[in-house]
Amino acid sequence: MRTTIIVLLITASSAAMAQDKGFISGTFSMNSQKLDAEGSAGDEKYMSGTFGPAVGYNLSPKHVVGLALSLTGSTYEYQINEQTANPLDVTESTSLTTIAPFYRYMQSVNEKFLLYGQAKIGFGFGKEVTETEGTPSDSEAKLSTLDARIGPGIGCVVADRWALTADWGVLGFSNETETVETSTEDVTTTVSGFQATLNPAAITFALNWLF
Repeated sequence: MRTTIIVLLITASSAAMAQDKGFISGTFSMNSQKLDAEGSAGDEKYMSGTFGPAVGYNLSPKHVVGLALSLTGSTYEYQINEQTANPLDVTESTSLTTIAPFYRYMQSVNEKFLLYGQAKIGFGFGKEVTETEGTPSDSEAKLSTLDARIGPGIGCVVADRWALTADWGVLGFSNETETVETSTEDVTTTVSGFQATLNPAAITFALNWLF
C-alpha cells in the first residue's frame, strides 16, 4: 500500500525596490512516500524536494518574459534479492538543475484578476548515482532533459505588491537522455513523448512579489 507521509508546498519570494516592472517568485516542495510490499523483506522509500525561484519582466501590460530555475533532488531506497538470506540495500540518488525561459500573454479581467497564456521550455542537466550494498563502486549516469509546455494561467492580486498565480501546463513535450559510462563504451538511453493533461495535479502555484 502506498502511503504519503508528507506533502508540503511552500511559496516564497524576495522584493526589489521598484514597482510595476515585473516580479520575483519561487516555490519549494517536499514529498515523501513509503511502499509497504506484502511479503517483502523490506519497504521501498521515496523522497524528493524542489526549489524553484523565478523572475519575470513586464515588456508591456500584456507581454511578460522571464527565467525560472529549478533545483530538484530525490532519493529512492529499495532492496534486491529480497527473498534470499542476504538481501542487498540499494539507494538511487538523483539531482537535476533546470533553466527555463518563459513568455506570458496577459489579459486583465479587472483590478484584481488577470488571465494569461504561458509558453515555457526547460533545459535540465544532472546525474543519477546508484549505491548497492556490498559493491566496491557506485554506478553513475549523466542526465539531460528537455521539457516544453504551454497552457493557461490565472493571477490574483492579494495585497500591495503581492499576487498569487496558478499556471497549468496542458500541452507539452519532454525528452530525457541518460548516459552511463562503462569501461568499453558509453550507453545512452533516450525517452521522449508528447503529453496532454487535464489533471489538476499539473497546476503550479506561486506567490509573486511585484517590483
